[in-house]
Amino acid sequence: MALRVQGLHKLNPSTVNSFSTPSKRIEDGDDLAFFLSSTAYRDINLWLFQLNRAVFPTEIDDGTISTCLLESPPDYSPAVTSLRALLDSLSDLIESAPPDTGPRRFGNVSFRAWFRLAEDRVDDLLEKNIVSTLDRHAKDDSSRRTALRDELKAYLLGSLGSAPRLDYGTGHELSFLAFLACLWKLDTFASGEERAIVVGLINPYVHPTTRSSMISRH
Repeated sequence: MALRVQGLHKLNPSTVNSFSTPSKRIEDGDDLAFFLSSTAYRDINLWLFQLNRAVFPTEIDDGTISTCLLESPPDYSPAVTSLRALLDSLSDLIESAPPDTGPRRFGNVSFRAWFRLAEDRVDDLLEKNIVSTLDRHAKDDSSRRTALRDELKAYLLGSLGSAPRLDYGTGHELSFLAFLACLWKLDTFASGEERAIVVGLINPYVHPTTRSSMISRH
């Protein structure tokens, strides 16, 4: 009997789903306890395990082992390719916000200039690179489309670091994971595409040649 592996469910586009901009909800211990028993906590863990499982070596029918190698990436779907272009566009904005040459105690203050550029461009980048997802769930409803885009935008911008604190950490990485989880639930990605998501999107997000360009260089 085959083992049934649970994964993150996808939303039905024919159902009217509500979207809203995320806000801070954990203020004290009671809020944290509620979060740890919430659907959101369950979903983010399911998604994390789903992505981890996708890159495990697996034995296929002929007895050979299928491995996930960064130097031999899988074929990327149009959805993954578009999101890779979105990351590239954010990285390219560095040229418009060169590092400040003055003394600094922590990060370079030019990171704030880069972040402002990202904030200014993010709506257009989402409209350009996930247009099919936005159309699928809110094509004929401009207010729902804006609400959906704003929800996704909050997680994407949250993944870039903190401009006021010149800070980047695991909480920002969690925001990127949540951004991808939202896109999965919106059926942006095809089932079985988890390995391409890890190699094609998460790896360039955390890899020094991209993330360091966007965060550490500043």
